[in-house]
Amino acid sequence: MAQIIVAGNPVNEFEKTVARTLGHLPDDALLLTNVVLPGFYHKQSNIEIDLILLTRHAIYAIETKYWQGEIKGHVNQKNWVVYREGNPPHQIENPLQRSEMKAKTLNTILSRWNSGLMGKLRTQALVVVPPYTPMDVENPTDIELVPLERLLPVIQEHAAKMPAEATDKQLKEMAQHLVGKSLAVEEYLPFENYKVLSILKSSARSISYKAENNLTGKLVFIKKLSSDVNQPPDKLAMWKNRAIREARATARLQHPNIVSVLDVLEDQGNIYVISEWVEGWNLADKLDELPWQEAVRYVAQAAEGIDTAHRSAPPIVHRNLTPASLRVSGQGVKITNFSAARIEGDPSIVFTEVIHGRDPAYAAPELFTNSSGADPRSDVYGLGATLYHLITKRKPESFLSQSANPDASSLVPGLPQELSATIAKAMQPLPANRFASAQELAEALKTLA
Repeated sequence: MAQIIVAGNPVNEFEKTVARTLGHLPDDALLLTNVVLPGFYHKQSNIEIDLILLTRHAIYAIETKYWQGEIKGHVNQKNWVVYREGNPPHQIENPLQRSEMKAKTLNTILSRWNSGLMGKLRTQALVVVPPYTPMDVENPTDIELVPLERLLPVIQEHAAKMPAEATDKQLKEMAQHLVGKSLAVEEYLPFENYKVLSILKSSARSISYKAENNLTGKLVFIKKLSSDVNQPPDKLAMWKNRAIREARATARLQHPNIVSVLDVLEDQGNIYVISEWVEGWNLADKLDELPWQEAVRYVAQAAEGIDTAHRSAPPIVHRNLTPASLRVSGQGVKITNFSAARIEGDPSIVFTEVIHGRDPAYAAPELFTNSSGADPRSDVYGLGATLYHLITKRKPESFLSQSANPDASSLVPGLPQELSATIAKAMQPLPANRFASAQELAEALKTLA
């Protein structure tokens, strides 16, 4: 994801939305928000640019306009007209000329900094309006007026056509020149009583934070699930229903081996899940380090925890138990990441969405054919596959590979045959041949640890 550098805070939610959308660009892009620059045109002492996007192929001076209704106008007209159903037409200022002036100012400042680079790098004025805004605007200039759903495609089209003139180092130096060396990274949280301490993980649709409650000083884990405003309303609604799956699945589960959800918030379509902070490490971080006895204890604890979810009302099946979803602290292991969970009675996400972006090595065979019919024995398989990896130091073969996994005792000299048989039973292809419950698996493991 692109790095967002905050020179000033966005003044409205649409600016934040545009910034979030641009955050989906590749890692080498830098986005500066609300940058104030000295003016060289129209006798202005200073100008403020909503967003400055620095890429290897071009520099963008971006203005955001939250207009609702159909827009009609001409590039040379001082004012345009917005027509909105149920409201009288009203005039708005033509943003193109002012946007062009700001782009020229930006180009002048950067040319004084590095004229050789800026002689090759294009500076583009760009005005962004809400998604699917109808427009009848005569604009024969290079200044681009784009609805939000076209923003990323336009920039990607430019990148495909223009040569990459700037290096990553030059982009960072450019950002420092524009906003100074104190580059604060800001995440737009909709609440003030939490302070972000660090970003743990980010992807196109989610960001995970370590945060602190300003009132109590208590550490928490916050997972932000980002809405995609470029999607049509029906797809957005479907995404939202799936985004709250993790919160709904875990908020009512109380067990020492399951991470507790403390709160769930929504802002501008984004979902924020606030959970207890677990100081420790994931089993995925120490796949090659754990003694087999310790691995058995951790998986037995996880089996007891997930059994509580299986016996809850309504029952919950995790469907994504892997070394990465088991976190270890001083109090033992805790199960995290219920984002792929199946809640009995709820419409279930289909298999491709369960497995997409996840490692199929730990997925039970039935998830590949009928994920909505997954039951507790699917999680027994995931725990068995996790234990197999921890003990043998070898990732299990996925069901899709059609290759059998060697017996664990054949890979680990001295491993008790009873433990190897327990793992093999948990990983049986047919659910009926596995342990009937996670608690049954836990009891079997506790006699071997």
